[in-house]
Amino acid sequence: MSAAQLIRMRGALARALSTEDVNELGLRTGQSERLRTITPHRLFLSTVAGLAGGQVESLADLLREFNHHNDVTVAYKAFYNRLARPGFTKFMHQMFDRLLERLCIQTLAPEGKAAVSRFQDIVIQDGSSFALKHKLRDVFPGRFTTIEPAAVEIHATYSGFSDEVCSVQIAPDKEAERQFLPDPSTLQGRLLLADRGYPGVEYFEAVREHGGAFIMRLSRAHDPWVRTAWVDGKRIALSKPVWLSHFIAQNLNHRMDLDVEYERGNGKHKRMVGFRVIVLPGTEKTMTRLCTNLPRTPFSLELVARLYRFRWQIELLFKEWKSYANLHKFDTANEHIAAGLIWASLCAAVLKRFLAHAAQLVGGKPISTRRVAMCAGHIIDEIVTALLACVSIAAAFRDGMKFLLANARRSHPRRDRKTGRLRARLVVVGERT
Repeated sequence: MSAAQLIRMRGALARALSTEDVNELGLRTGQSERLRTITPHRLFLSTVAGLAGGQVESLADLLREFNHHNDVTVAYKAFYNRLARPGFTKFMHQMFDRLLERLCIQTLAPEGKAAVSRFQDIVIQDGSSFALKHKLRDVFPGRFTTIEPAAVEIHATYSGFSDEVCSVQIAPDKEAERQFLPDPSTLQGRLLLADRGYPGVEYFEAVREHGGAFIMRLSRAHDPWVRTAWVDGKRIALSKPVWLSHFIAQNLNHRMDLDVEYERGNGKHKRMVGFRVIVLPGTEKTMTRLCTNLPRTPFSLELVARLYRFRWQIELLFKEWKSYANLHKFDTANEHIAAGLIWASLCAAVLKRFLAHAAQLVGGKPISTRRVAMCAGHIIDEIVTALLACVSIAAAFRDGMKFLLANARRSHPRRDRKTGRLRARLVVVGERT
């Protein structure tokens, strides 16, 4: 293990979970008015430890976790009242932002002079939703009002090079997704990947104007004019523009690389806006349609398709949140508790990812974030125990790194380069052979 990296990673974690800073944040957000038994620091650490461990089904589970870690006997009502105030949501939200700011590590980088090296990052936008208790339908209205009248969607912007989210927003599930896209001004020098719930021509133009790139999947509602076409690598002569839907119908189950134009405005203000669309055969009859502003050289059809498949990383992240960080519906009708526990679950997930990335840097070996998400609960528990006892976390952190390096390594690093997340010519930062 690298002693220098071990010290650096341990120091970053200790500073992020500083007793003084966390308590000050709790007072500032209104989570606490004074520091008594349920201090913000104690509440945060015990809650995150509980959510990072086994299945948590109720507030009583978190109360037992708090009493166990702090060797106290706080009553349920007193504990509930501390979580039911608006400050609890604000506190957990700001703790999540604090952890992201202080524990984010670059874990992937472009390989040499590969085409992807022109990007400062690969940004992925997506959302994941789940139901809440029905009584919250006025605060968090869902899309499916009969089946699940209350639901929340977590909108995440993910950094591919850091293998972690860089921002998260929580909103009612019924709200449209497009408004949660990253501001185009933040995408200069970056590549954005997004699914078909997000595309809009105005947004495409804005990203391009700000020096960003994008690959976004189109729905059938997008039907621009095809001006130039390559089908299975061969140029197809077009006597006149053809609607995208018609052209695809005429060339089903073939790979297409197309220059398209959207009509914008009316009358004398009418103009044409051009982009590139990749059409790929797949399981859907309408085929997969990817809109991009990447040039054909060096971004061939095959490379654009490989880059878009990298979007799957955010789906794996969502699965980890729900499977191993207790991101689910809690039996509470209090909006502050419901939202606060969502942020607390995300904090637990961030800590697990940090441990995975730290082990990767310390040991110089690729680490599986899923395996860490499954087994890191006891490591967090030991670190929390040390912090609450006001002793150094050095031993717990070192032992945790050793455990992860022995038990959470990626199974097939070579396969990752051929068919996995590294296919777009990415490498693991700090990997030592």
